[in-house]
Amino acid sequence: MKRIALLALVLLPVCIQAGVVKGKVTAQGKPVAGVQVSDGRQIVLTNARGRYKMVTDKSDSVVFITTPSGYRAQMIDSIRPGFWHLLTKAPGKKEVHNFTLVPEDQSKYSIIFITDTHFAADPSRQDLERFTSTVMPVIKREYDKAAAGGAVYSVNLGDFSHDRYWYDFGMNEYAAEQFLAASGYPAPLYSVTGNHDNDGAVAGLGERTDFVSAWNYRHTWGPGCYSVNIGDDHWIFMDSVEYINDGKPDKKHKNINGSRNYVCHILDKDIEWLRNDLKYVKPGTRIFFCCHVPLFNDANKKEVMLPGQAVILDEVFKDFPSVYVFSGHSHKLINSTTGKFTRFKQFIFGATSGNMWEHPLGYQALGTDSSEQAINILDCSESDPKPRFVAVSGSTKMLRVYDINAVGDFYRNDPQCRIFHELYPERSWYADPSYANMVYVNYWGYESGDKVEVFEDGKPLAVSESDTDDPLYVITYVTPKLTSASNPSKKEITDRKMPHSYVATASNATSPILVRVTDAEGNIIHEETVIRPKKFDKLTK
Repeated sequence: MKRIALLALVLLPVCIQAGVVKGKVTAQGKPVAGVQVSDGRQIVLTNARGRYKMVTDKSDSVVFITTPSGYRAQMIDSIRPGFWHLLTKAPGKKEVHNFTLVPEDQSKYSIIFITDTHFAADPSRQDLERFTSTVMPVIKREYDKAAAGGAVYSVNLGDFSHDRYWYDFGMNEYAAEQFLAASGYPAPLYSVTGNHDNDGAVAGLGERTDFVSAWNYRHTWGPGCYSVNIGDDHWIFMDSVEYINDGKPDKKHKNINGSRNYVCHILDKDIEWLRNDLKYVKPGTRIFFCCHVPLFNDANKKEVMLPGQAVILDEVFKDFPSVYVFSGHSHKLINSTTGKFTRFKQFIFGATSGNMWEHPLGYQALGTDSSEQAINILDCSESDPKPRFVAVSGSTKMLRVYDINAVGDFYRNDPQCRIFHELYPERSWYADPSYANMVYVNYWGYESGDKVEVFEDGKPLAVSESDTDDPLYVITYVTPKLTSASNPSKKEITDRKMPHSYVATASNATSPILVRVTDAEGNIIHEETVIRPKKFDKLTK
């Protein structure tokens, strides 16, 4: 250990002041050897006495451990595992930080995923009340079910808070964590940072803006990049957002000193930490990789992270053939794979908030793809685990079928829809006769190879991908925002194309329609008969 510390000291630039950080790792009062300890750059191991020592410039302001398999870090409070400590003294000052591990049976375990909760304490949205009354009971129920079969942990995939409202309502990252803990969240929660988890008051610092704006996040959740061993698996949590926050300040909200803009990528220094981390992981180990911004393209073939990120990570994980990637950010539910990067299986989860709690009272919370508000559960005892979608409403369906004739009647008679048509005449007006007898299917459970079919009187109808609006999304999020014809939004001019939505046209307005979804092997995933006319309103299922 002395040689490692001395080498670290030699390698530090002479212009940077460095100090010693040391401590021990114990479990049930006994030392634990071989535990990884990191300052976000270097990694050292605890010795036979459970002790570690490193010379560090404290540039990342944290020290943390990679929890070894069979243990969980002692909790800070009811939801935060204490695998990290803030470094609070001057760079040249010695600090002592100890870690306590708790043995835990991880032979079987499950993960509860939440993402994009966007806690703001905004009275107009009632986000805290809505979460407590609708989402939390589902989380607690699913926790109890999963806990009967093994250990249960949870992962927050970012945008836990909402930077725009930090100072309006006092709901920064720490306040949001305290709310969640007080509300009885049942599982230890690991977190990654999203673009909205940064301090909008921090601006004008150039490259330092990203680091300084994340102080409240680090004070709450610890390092931006870290890893945890659970059972036989290695879990990695990475910051995929560089907060820039330059440009024109948002004068509508307190203390927002920039435009809150950001760049989606993983910093080079964090990639280097990841390379170092993987040196301690046995090749072939199953990897679970969590970040806020999706790694690949979304369903519209749009680059999400900066070009080249997948290439870099593919090389970093060259010794690991099975890497599961979990992210949020898009507020859509998307399962995507790509032939070029076969080691990755990516799952993009829809927002736990729906779309930032912007749905009016009495309406459903929907994602930007009109998927139902949900959480996702991963049973890691499976050899090839697949997240289970759990809708807050209790519905087990992962699609919605619209009778466009009924949609047209609603559009024609609803005052807000008529204003919508006046403001945005280029968007689909389903009251127009050209849409007569159309059937619209939004299937957000789509996976590669799935097929959507529509039958009328036993005969297949021609089905094509839709490039038109999802009507429920329109009446839930678009039309309620329209307060006057003099203030239209440029963002709403054209149709919002929903991924994996399909249309077919029946021969008449009343014949029953059969909708069938099959997988790549031809197995029936879902089948239902739709009796028309089918009612359409804000509660349509």
